[in-house]
Amino acid sequence: MSRPGEKLTLKKRIRKWKYRNYLDFRIKSPDNKFVIYTRGRTGSTVLTELLNCHPEIFCDVEIFNFIYSGSRIKFPIPYIQSCSKRSSMFGKSVYGFKVKIAQLRVEHQYSDYDRILSELSKDGWKFIHLKRVNFLRHKLSSLMVAETNIFHLRNGETGEQKKINVDFDVIMEGITYGEEVERTEEENLKNIPHIKVIYETDILDNSKHQETADRIFEYLGLSPQPVSTDLKRITVDRLQDMIINYEEIEKRLKGSRFEKYLF
Repeated sequence: MSRPGEKLTLKKRIRKWKYRNYLDFRIKSPDNKFVIYTRGRTGSTVLTELLNCHPEIFCDVEIFNFIYSGSRIKFPIPYIQSCSKRSSMFGKSVYGFKVKIAQLRVEHQYSDYDRILSELSKDGWKFIHLKRVNFLRHKLSSLMVAETNIFHLRNGETGEQKKINVDFDVIMEGITYGEEVERTEEENLKNIPHIKVIYETDILDNSKHQETADRIFEYLGLSPQPVSTDLKRITVDRLQDMIINYEEIEKRLKGSRFEKYLF
């Protein structure tokens, strides 16, 4: 005979079980669902807030981030299906979530993560490939976060505008890694229908937000809806205003195929 404390513990464990909703047939699974396939520092939080302005959309967090998953996910498809039922629980008809390539291939160590993406596509999931194409600024954004511990700022909030000294080798490592990840993402999605959202052209300029959101709403078969966010950039336009040793970085990149990232 179990003791009361043991029953309580079991109930808590069930409530926290990652696949709980998957087996709860009282909760409806969404027919309309999407994945934002991306990396960090690409404007995914801005995009999530814009999409969540639509009354039919529940765009979730990075469900494979250990902050939310709690541990490695052994059965990713049932886990995703379990999470997707949150849309019904919040009275929404469309479910989406963000996932970073590093979460799949490094943190959760899926050797066949491209197959997981393919299975989702075959099951009707639509894909949004969100990426950033200036890998120098991409790396600088990560370095600035590490220096200031500020991930996001909202209108009315002020953050210290710091200039940082950057190691050229660290910058080059970030650029070459960014290029490798982009090639891998493109390879992962080559046989999966998807649309692309580019940070520099679709997210960076606030005046593009409505156009970007409407394009995604149309892709999802939804009506246009007004969108907004009060998130703002943590970096500035001019590289000279971010990098203490900018002249060194500029000199070493000029004349190489990486020069394009200075602009």
